[in-house]
Amino acid sequence: MKIKKTNAEIRKVQVTGKSTFVVSLPKKWAVSTGITSGSLVHMHPQEDGTLLLTSNGGFAPQGPKSLNIDGRVGEPLIRDIIATYVAGYRVIELKAKNITHEQKKDIDAIVKKLIGIEIIEETHEKVVVQDILNPGEMPIDMSFRRMHIKVQWMLDNTIKAMKTKDVSIASEVVKQDDEIDRLHLLISKQFMDILLHSRISEKSELGLIGAFYYRLASDQLERVSDHAGKIAGIVMESGEKFPQDMLDEIVKIGAISHKLVNDSVSSFTKCNVELANRVIEEHKKTGEELHRVRNRATTLSPEAVMSMGLITDSVKRIGDYAANIAELAIDFSKSI
Repeated sequence: MKIKKTNAEIRKVQVTGKSTFVVSLPKKWAVSTGITSGSLVHMHPQEDGTLLLTSNGGFAPQGPKSLNIDGRVGEPLIRDIIATYVAGYRVIELKAKNITHEQKKDIDAIVKKLIGIEIIEETHEKVVVQDILNPGEMPIDMSFRRMHIKVQWMLDNTIKAMKTKDVSIASEVVKQDDEIDRLHLLISKQFMDILLHSRISEKSELGLIGAFYYRLASDQLERVSDHAGKIAGIVMESGEKFPQDMLDEIVKIGAISHKLVNDSVSSFTKCNVELANRVIEEHKKTGEELHRVRNRATTLSPEAVMSMGLITDSVKRIGDYAANIAELAIDFSKSI
């Protein structure tokens, strides 16, 4: 993005009546943005003490982004669409000499994965998708809370699947990972909206710095969900090959990691440094327990040893990501 630098215009503040401060607007800016007598000007106080003025509330529609998708199919096409969505474009035009059946399937699949996106026009040469979600209606912290609730559900049911070796529960956990990905992409898009257009929802008390930390924390929650889904997938394929007493030990440590995730998110949203430090210290203790379980697993079949190693590694990583969120909580607390 190219930023045009301009010299500051200096205006003297006047006081009318007893308490009203008045300053005139630069004429060139007012004319270029369509401001006339009776127009509304939106003022957005910033964290650094500056005041952002907009003629439309900061929600001016961004022009459509055109993508030539000739010869692009599968992951390269999907990644291009996701990148354009995250970049904040509200209308994306996908053009080709002839959009193939495979390309249409990829477009349909990714539209289902992105929150707020709908196909509004479709021909043999063009597919237009539009973001119909109002940026002001969905604060980034609310998206994060929704993400955490769904991650909690995944962890609860991953532990239940290990306890009972229930393949149906494990299958539902694996499916839920896609919903976490959708929310993570939404949060990424919301942060870019704030960064590029100063679009802070009136329903949120977060500023740019807060949005930055929520974006980082969502990365960690997304990775937690990946590992919950990974454990559930192993239970679906190999659960019956593990001794129950060994699974019970993993469940016990997994429950601790689950609590660490919840406590870390609580420490983050409340900027509770004391709780964040407790999460970090508690996480250090789980490593020894997991090492002991891995050593016991060496008596199993080679396939079971590998699967148990993957499970214990994922349980450890879930704790790692909880500790990362706790560290973000400490950093965040020092920035406000």
